[in-house]
Amino acid sequence: MNYDWIKTRSDFDEEKPAIIDPAKGTQWTYQQLNIRADNLAHHLREQGIKQGDVVGIFAPNDVAILDVLFASFKLGAIYYPINWRLSPEEIETVVNDSGVKLIFYSTKHLSSLTQIPEDLIYLDIDTPAYDEIVNPEVHHPFTAVSVEHDDIASLLYTSGTTGTPKGVMFTYESFVNNGINLNLTYNTVPDDVAIVSLPMFHVFGFNDLTIPMLMNGSTIVLQRYFNGEGLNDLMAKFKPNYVMLIPTMYYGMLIADNFNPANFENARYLIQGGSAPLPAVQKKFASMNLFLINGYGLTEAPLTTVNTPDNAINKPMSIGKPVMFTEVRVLDDTYQDVTPGEIGELAIRGKNVTPGYWNKPEETAKSFHKDFFLTGDLARLDEDGDIYIVDRKKEMIITGGENVLPSEVERVLSEHPIIEQCVVVGYDSPKFGESVAAAIILKEDTANYEQELDSYAREHLAGYKIPRMYLKITHMPLNATSKPDKLSLQKLMNDRAQQEDELA
Repeated sequence: MNYDWIKTRSDFDEEKPAIIDPAKGTQWTYQQLNIRADNLAHHLREQGIKQGDVVGIFAPNDVAILDVLFASFKLGAIYYPINWRLSPEEIETVVNDSGVKLIFYSTKHLSSLTQIPEDLIYLDIDTPAYDEIVNPEVHHPFTAVSVEHDDIASLLYTSGTTGTPKGVMFTYESFVNNGINLNLTYNTVPDDVAIVSLPMFHVFGFNDLTIPMLMNGSTIVLQRYFNGEGLNDLMAKFKPNYVMLIPTMYYGMLIADNFNPANFENARYLIQGGSAPLPAVQKKFASMNLFLINGYGLTEAPLTTVNTPDNAINKPMSIGKPVMFTEVRVLDDTYQDVTPGEIGELAIRGKNVTPGYWNKPEETAKSFHKDFFLTGDLARLDEDGDIYIVDRKKEMIITGGENVLPSEVERVLSEHPIIEQCVVVGYDSPKFGESVAAAIILKEDTANYEQELDSYAREHLAGYKIPRMYLKITHMPLNATSKPDKLSLQKLMNDRAQQEDELA
């Protein structure tokens, strides 16, 4: 089977910009993207890369990421984008696990590869040497190898939110079907424009936005690194039809001095995902008649459900219903479907779902019930079939034998007027096993904030759900995918609890 779809796209598409890179002042047509990939495929073959080898790239949003992807598809190699936000030690862990053969990199991030063997660090994408290899003014046609639909096409690592990152495998079938599912659901058209500010090493920005838009012949504008003010400028210039961001990015745009609601006039969808919605941000956008809609996916199962703009008005916290050709269930501990309103684990089936984890057959087996992927997210369905994420199953706090959903406590605390943002985690307690703690960012200094929040929580929560500790912070620590770093917060809570025990 031939999965060289960038060649097909170049054969059928008119000559127009496929990729625009304002930072570098460049743009590339679909025809040029295909030639760049042909040229790079030849070069990689000359370096000894063969079918089934892993090829890595360590770079911010850049056309080179697509060069490596499409060249890998032509070769039958495995494309692997490496998260440049990881620490050198974390990078060493995932690189060793992947078995990558060579790594393209960007100048700015070379210093993060200090613990990687030098023979793996191959070529800087920001140099004339790289540009010469992919130069579309000289074409070296490449005949794509034949691959099977279940061959591994791409490898992405999880964020490690609840433990060590795992390599998520995508087959050619799962990689391509995700684009098909989303295009048919969104009704995208070739005239559409999207700005990619999400990092392209992550499934949300790449599998869920970049790839579907390119499969459909649309135009992608790259923002090399996210910046709220910079994105507002790009919005003003390009007026995109689709906006996909994590909630903190919408917040970053909103607080920038140059935010202008008029920049969203062409946007049919304002999708947020990757972490829990920020209610205050949603309300602010809604006050301008702009409705953020929730999408849901994870590395193992890219965007699987999405709300609609109309439904989001009445159900702003729902993640909507499944996209085309996917199926979801909410299961109890015996793998039976729960009734509407009950909480269970969200399970997903579809051709876009991963077949499993790289070199981890036991982890793979535990993650499926029959052919449904078990997400680890707790959810509920309402009477209309709309889905709501409740919390991560692994993040459930069990205190004195009682279950506490962090999201419930976060939702209550977030309504208090002195709270800017809060994240709830459990910490070790000799008396209760775990106790509830809240990391909080205050809108302004408040002398007796702990007493004020404690009193408020007692009015709205059962006694065992009330935080026993508040940790005031000035900024929220984020993990490598810009989600609140709950492992880091949990360590801070445990350290503080231990210090207080020693002083007692």
